Amino acid sequence: MNISLPMLLLIVIAVFIAGLIIALLMRRSGGSSVDHGAHVARKHGLERSPEWPRVEHEHRKREPACAACGYKGKHIQVHHVKPFHLHPHLELDPNNLITLCCARGRDHHLLLGHLDSWHSYNEHVRADAKHFHHKSAAQIRADIHWQKKMALRP
Repeated sequence: MNISLPMLLLIVIAVFIAGLIIALLMRRSGGSSVDHGAHVARKHGLERSPEWPRVEHEHRKREPACAACGYKGKHIQVHHVKPFHLHPHLELDPNNLITLCCARGRDHHLLLGHLDSWHSYNEHVRADAKHFHHKSAAQIRADIHWQKKMALRP
C-alpha cells in the first residue's frame, strides 16, 4: 500500500486532534481522578465498603466546597481525617470526613490532608484547613508551620 505524504500528514493530524479531544473529555468528566485512599488501603489488605459511594455522595451534599478555600468545582474530593487504612471502622463515619480540593494551584487534598505524600496523613487537617484558609499551594509550601508538619509527617 502506497500512501502519499499529504495523506500521511492528514492522518497524523487527525489522530493528534482525536487525542486532544479525548483528553479534554476525560478532564471535564473527572476521568483523571484517582481514589488514593482505596489504593493505599489495598496495600494494607483492605477494600472500600460497598456503602462508600452513598456516604461520599451524602457528604458532598452536606459539604460541597473545599474546607480550605471554598472551591466548588469538579476537583473536590472527600477526605478521611483519620485514614481508612488505619481506622477502617471510621470509613463511613460522617464525622471523619472533610471536603478538600485537588484543583490546580491549590491541591489542598494532597497538601493539607496528606502533607504532600499520598502515603501520609494529617489528623489535624480541620485545623490546618482553617489556618491555611484561601492560601494557594505555593503559599502553603512556603509556610514554616506547614514545613515543620511535613518534616514530622507519619
